[in-house]
Amino acid sequence: MPKNVHHHVVTLVVCGLLTALGVVLGGLLSIPAVPFGSYTLKIGFGVLPVILAGVLFGPAYGGIVGALTDLLQALLFPKGAYMPWFTVVGIFFGLVPGLFFMKKQKPTFLRLLAAVAAGQIFGSVILNTLLLVKLYGSPWQLIWVRLANQAVMIPLYTVLLYAVCKLLARHKVLDKLGRM
Repeated sequence: MPKNVHHHVVTLVVCGLLTALGVVLGGLLSIPAVPFGSYTLKIGFGVLPVILAGVLFGPAYGGIVGALTDLLQALLFPKGAYMPWFTVVGIFFGLVPGLFFMKKQKPTFLRLLAAVAAGQIFGSVILNTLLLVKLYGSPWQLIWVRLANQAVMIPLYTVLLYAVCKLLARHKVLDKLGRM
């Protein structure tokens, strides 16, 4: 098999595994929170594999993994009627961090922190809050709850992603993926 075909197959397999991990972590192992009497916040780690896909393979793959993760979570673990707008936001959870690694930059702690913060503030705090207010009539004050949640989750996600990237680098996985 030619090298570039092998690389694409490996990329697709890894992205499939990250999607499956995101579905399980986000759909099965997350905690729904109801700060204003309705389901408006999910606490969990389902976004980590999505961000990792963006970091490892760039914004396009990160966005695809984000969309598939959200769609499969909605199908397998429904929490109400499916709203495609949340899948569009799911794309940004992988796409935005992936933009920070388009030129195969090394995943330093500060670059990961910036990538995670940009994706979570744009996707979770701004877009998801806007959708919850417009679609479900949630109070706009929800943004403060979501901001407080991300003040904890962004550093936690960054530390975990940094540890995973260090582990992948130590075992030369990043080299084998042709990414870093």
